[in-house]
Amino acid sequence: MDYQLDLRQYACPLPLLMAKKALNNLPHNSILTIQLNEQSAMQDFELLCQQQGYQFISWQKFTALDTQIVIRKG
Repeated sequence: MDYQLDLRQYACPLPLLMAKKALNNLPHNSILTIQLNEQSAMQDFELLCQQQGYQFISWQKFTALDTQIVIRKG
């Protein structure tokens, strides 16, 4: 299943912590699309994926205040 999480109104480290909590509650093979603002560091999300065994699928920057990442829980 696909899930979405809009965290654009939050500043780091909250988006990372909220994404981690959401991923922990999702079933395996779920895809989580996360909307972030410019303050969130992609490196933190990539590291989270490496540490937890998730697949960092994509990163896309639409505007300075709108970035999207896609993660698969494996």
